[in-house]
Amino acid sequence: MTNQGRVVGGRLTGASVDSGQGGLVIPHPYNPLKRYKLNAETVLEWEELPGNEGVVSAMGRAAATAALPGRIGKAVGASLGAAMKPPRVVRVNWADGDQSVLELPEKLFTVFSVLLQGRQVVTEASAQAKSSELQAQPGVTDKILDLASSVIQRGTPGTPAVAAAQPDVVGQIEKLASLHDAGILTDEEFAAKKAELLGRL
Repeated sequence: MTNQGRVVGGRLTGASVDSGQGGLVIPHPYNPLKRYKLNAETVLEWEELPGNEGVVSAMGRAAATAALPGRIGKAVGASLGAAMKPPRVVRVNWADGDQSVLELPEKLFTVFSVLLQGRQVVTEASAQAKSSELQAQPGVTDKILDLASSVIQRGTPGTPAVAAAQPDVVGQIEKLASLHDAGILTDEEFAAKKAELLGRL
């Protein structure tokens, strides 16, 4: 994933957005010696615009769901979707009255929003879009709970579920460890799920 954003509309269309010393800068598309800083002096206000899910994110989830069976495929697909988030789109009102529309990857958007946190405006449309986005995304803990419960419920009729689940629990802990190593699970979430799975052995 790139750490560079881009200007997709308004002033400086086609230019990149880079992190520079002390903040974010937009090099002029035709004059490489001229750079525009994104800071409280140059930006009057900004607003996050509602956007659609990226094609890459949707494709990653679909591929994981198709390749892996049942809840495991769904959980991995959802994790892939979260890892491949589409860029955030923001409208910037410059202090001189001009406007630009920027696409920023998640990391750059975080820097941008911290640098200009006092300049953000929230309209009803952007607040509703954010609210529906948060409601649509299940938490990682919920995904892991579904995944763990599917492993434990694999026992055959007439045999204890613990005996049938034992080999799968070890594999499941390995999968949880890989999610933890990838940064998808926090230390606390990993420790809790690992303890829960080990308790069932």
